[in-house]
Amino acid sequence: MNAFQVHDIATAPAGSADILKSVQDAWSFVPNLHRILAESPAALEAYATLWTIAEKTSFTPVERNVAYLSIIYENECVYCMAGHTNLSRMAKVDDAAINAVRDGRPIADAKLEALRRFAAQVTRQRGVVSPSDVDAFKAAGYDNRAMLDVLVLAATKLISNYTNHLADTPLDAFMKGAEWKAPGKLKAVA
Repeated sequence: MNAFQVHDIATAPAGSADILKSVQDAWSFVPNLHRILAESPAALEAYATLWTIAEKTSFTPVERNVAYLSIIYENECVYCMAGHTNLSRMAKVDDAAINAVRDGRPIADAKLEALRRFAAQVTRQRGVVSPSDVDAFKAAGYDNRAMLDVLVLAATKLISNYTNHLADTPLDAFMKGAEWKAPGKLKAVA
């Protein structure tokens, strides 16, 4: 679509090379998303910083991954859905829950379903949710902190999902078997 360079540490702008090196050290490879974000040191730093901050939210790893998948579903990002499907498996998210979110269906676990619905509503409605949406989220055991923590996850995915839309980021090898076809609700405006 748009000719974005898929950088490596040697070709990345100076402000991005150190971040790519730290990703390489942490993950043993550099995902294509990071390699494309490297074109803008500010965008790469923003994403890397938000990713780190997201780990500090009130959510467990399972909850964090369910929320990420829900946000990704709403944003229809095929790259992130494939990646986060496998990251969710690594975080011990139940396959039935992963498949439900990937298919746009409810999750059997009531608390995770409340999180899925709220994260989806926040993303779809750009943060404009009804009092009944908030009440349902809180009734499941979440609080105001969790509502704001959903925003941290949504901001993180905004950068990655939108980058992948703009760049048509190629899937990484570790995503094999987790490919996904988006529902197709989002269409570019001519």
